[in-house]
Amino acid sequence: MRKGYMMIKVLLVAAIVAGCSSAGGGTKIEQMDFQAEMDWKVPEPAVGKRPRILFVGNSHIFYNDLSGTFARIANAFGYKSDVYELSKGHYSLKQYANPEDSLGELFDKTVTGKKWDFVVLQENISTALSTSAEEDMFPYARALDEKVKSSGGQTAFLMTWAPRDGKKEGLKKKSCEELQSVMASNYMTISNELDDLVIPAGIGFMRCTSSYPEIELWDKDGYHPSPAGTYLTACMAYAVVYQQSPENCSYIGDLDSEQALKLQQIAAQVVLG
Repeated sequence: MRKGYMMIKVLLVAAIVAGCSSAGGGTKIEQMDFQAEMDWKVPEPAVGKRPRILFVGNSHIFYNDLSGTFARIANAFGYKSDVYELSKGHYSLKQYANPEDSLGELFDKTVTGKKWDFVVLQENISTALSTSAEEDMFPYARALDEKVKSSGGQTAFLMTWAPRDGKKEGLKKKSCEELQSVMASNYMTISNELDDLVIPAGIGFMRCTSSYPEIELWDKDGYHPSPAGTYLTACMAYAVVYQQSPENCSYIGDLDSEQALKLQQIAAQVVLG
């Protein structure tokens, strides 16, 4: 069984299959089991000695310098990497896939004809939470993935986290866990279709919130990551790319050692099992 299929079987049974008609005729979204063991796709080929990695997204990436944090974690383990970032507030994959958009044009120039080992794609949170992702997200993910693979790289989707306090939709407010289930199913569906990697930061947030509720992973606005949230995401990216645990990393930023170790352990548990 190709790695990634197990992930769909374990988690989407709680999200997509649960999207059956309720007694009132609406769509029922159940909370995903974020404690379940998952079997993620691994890099093929494995990471080289000095990989070139491009992070593409919006403020969820540039808050607290995610790409730089990732590079510093890798460097602390003795791995050199060339890490770059292309990000702008509120940007979506649709805009990056549009060659007439300024950053879409820059994406083309940056990726086309150049060797990238990994390109990390992060969708706008509103789009990633869409119940019509087949129209709003997937076509543009496919277009960008094709460009990455045409240049010999591997695509990794950065599954972000749902709003800490949930979100009101119509007359009903959905919890953070309900929203994370929708987001996770969208990211996992397209990543499995394209046989791509996933950095499951959102699942890491849910796992950490359950295990260590005293660690604040969100910024004050409830949407963006706190320094701890960015560090957890960078640890998960390291675990995916290098297929090694980030536990006992000497680089901990401004976190205390106990908190950093807990985040490192969560990343290892979610990604490596």
